[in-house]
Amino acid sequence: MGKPVDHYKLLPWMCAAIERANADSRAFVELDGCRFKRMFVALGASLNGFIMGCRKMLFVDGTHLSGPYEGTMLAAVALDVDNHIFDVAYAIVGGETNEDWLWFLTTLQECLGGMKPVVMSDRHNGLLAGVARVFGVENHTYCVRHLMENLMTEAGRLGIRRNESKDLIKEMFNRVAYATIAAEYDFALEELRKFKCELAQWVEKNEPERWAQSKFKKERWGKLNNNPVQSWNKWMRKLRRMSIPWLVLGHLQKVGMKWDKRKEEL
Repeated sequence: MGKPVDHYKLLPWMCAAIERANADSRAFVELDGCRFKRMFVALGASLNGFIMGCRKMLFVDGTHLSGPYEGTMLAAVALDVDNHIFDVAYAIVGGETNEDWLWFLTTLQECLGGMKPVVMSDRHNGLLAGVARVFGVENHTYCVRHLMENLMTEAGRLGIRRNESKDLIKEMFNRVAYATIAAEYDFALEELRKFKCELAQWVEKNEPERWAQSKFKKERWGKLNNNPVQSWNKWMRKLRRMSIPWLVLGHLQKVGMKWDKRKEEL
């Protein structure tokens, strides 16, 4: 099979094969001189499926690769009408830089014909800048689970250590996040303020209009966490240890098996 470095020579051929075999697909490699820089893959069936049959909401995230030359995989997934995870696009890049996130999001939007769906993220700096620029800040929503983790870090900084207190904070924060109307949100936030004023102030400073159920103006179909793309990352876990050509091939096989299984269930 040759050395892992030799496998990279296959990538342009693989991209051409993907586009040839799957109508409307977008797959290409960018080079830095003679060296691999980054790669983008979006299958035509995935793009058309999202445009025509999925809820208009993308879940995006980046995860590290552990293959011979490491790197980072950026991914965007969606949910279909049956709440099944739906592949949309992924990319292999050097790291979660602002430049790479902007490139990925811009290419993705081009593939979607300029569509501007709601985009959920974990508030990575590259995503804060990239989503605002490509899809509009009004379409960017934040993962409540990541916000809760940040809030618990703040609670620890304030000296809150007891598990009972931490559980209570989580419960009160969920009431704030999942309140469906403004009055419920205000009441829940006031409860948190009475418990620890600094925690309520933290909530107010961290853009509740981007994540609180009662404040975010776009439709999210009740999805306030980035769980779909986290599950997709786990689904790809074994492939992330491989060199990039084997990762690409493995993904094609997994997607084909998933689609075949879905057809059998219909």
